[in-house]
Amino acid sequence: MKIEFLTRQPENTRLILIVCGWSTGPEVIPDISIKGWDMAIIHDFSDLEIDSSFLNSYYTVYLYAWSLGVFAASRLIPADKITCAFAINGTLSPADDNKGIPIAIYNGTLSTLDERNLKKFRLRMYGDKQMLEVFDKTGPADIEGLKKQLSAILDLQFTKEDSAIKELPWVRAYISRDDRIFPPANQKNAWEMEPDTEIVELEGHHYPDFNAIIRMTIADTETVAHRFHKAADTYDTHAIAQYSSAIKLAGLLGERRFPSFPKILEIGCGTGLFTREYSRIVHPSKATFVDITSTGPFKIADDEEYFIEDAEKWIERNHQQWDMILSASAIQWFADIPRFLHLCSERLRADGILAISTFLPGNMSELDAYRPAPLIYPRAEELRKWLERDYDEIQVIEDEIRVEFKSVREMLMHLKHTGVGGSAQGPGISVKDMAHLNSLTYRPVYALGRKKKK
Repeated sequence: MKIEFLTRQPENTRLILIVCGWSTGPEVIPDISIKGWDMAIIHDFSDLEIDSSFLNSYYTVYLYAWSLGVFAASRLIPADKITCAFAINGTLSPADDNKGIPIAIYNGTLSTLDERNLKKFRLRMYGDKQMLEVFDKTGPADIEGLKKQLSAILDLQFTKEDSAIKELPWVRAYISRDDRIFPPANQKNAWEMEPDTEIVELEGHHYPDFNAIIRMTIADTETVAHRFHKAADTYDTHAIAQYSSAIKLAGLLGERRFPSFPKILEIGCGTGLFTREYSRIVHPSKATFVDITSTGPFKIADDEEYFIEDAEKWIERNHQQWDMILSASAIQWFADIPRFLHLCSERLRADGILAISTFLPGNMSELDAYRPAPLIYPRAEELRKWLERDYDEIQVIEDEIRVEFKSVREMLMHLKHTGVGGSAQGPGISVKDMAHLNSLTYRPVYALGRKKKK
């Protein structure tokens, strides 16, 4: 298989990796640019081998595998290099009557392939002639080569044991409702057997809106910062659930033993809801605050410093040591939570304390029908697993906070005045369609641990 970089900067440690479907290549990928991320495309099934050493340059890799690329990725990409994997209109069983392309159709495509039938296939893939004209500009196809590629996929599926499949972290499977290549019902059958994979249905055909899917799954920190900045004056009044969870996290912190005058780092301090709560318990001599928008001053320590930055990148290059690292309702925006938790352990002194809160899957689930997809929230057991690598005395506590509203308009104002709408650009929310909604259910999770002794 071939690897091509669409964007590559030597300072970037994050990669968007797209594995294309059969008979397609970089020409079908739109121009997507996200600050701090490189982008690479894997395509061409004529040689089902890959040198994956290029992944060693990245700490965080988001894999987007499309169509037969889902199966190819599962056999070729090392799982330990992938942070999150997203399947798009494909399964781990490419030719299968119940979980993939029906075998007769797959073999029929292979046996009758010529220029005319390839064009028909691509028309079904794109959904209409206009899309076909936009993307199908690659000139005459190598029909015999494409046949060999389909045969190679079959050989790989049926001649190698299932143990050859890499246990990639398939976070989501996107299924287009009008897919005429991989039947949507078969895709659902396949992914419903994977309990850790969320199924998200989309409007459209086999060819996906790559830009929309990537924007759904990678938070645009500039947009998030802008929304929180706009909501700063109204946040404290409307952030009922966030205030409740801040009180709970501070209370759990108060049950711990810690030095009287620690040096602390707070990530995502915002307007200081959590800061004010824990400062009743912790009296630091020095406090460092990092957020993506301007904040403070909080005046909880004699020595305070403030940084307006992406906290994930900031903590990578700042090697100070702290007695405590604290964060409330912030890390759900991060691209690589397990790496962040590990870096926190490296930045804590011996016996240092980590105390964080974030949210669980199902957070604000009342809105799921009206937004492209929620953030990728970690499960409680995942958080515990990640913490166990570097921390002892771990607590992971699940919570639920239900916020009631007098009307849907009041609920929408709550979202606006707290900035929690996120960064994904959805199709727009109809107040009329949402008229029955009068509450939101927040699902906070609190995680605390003490750095392991070496």
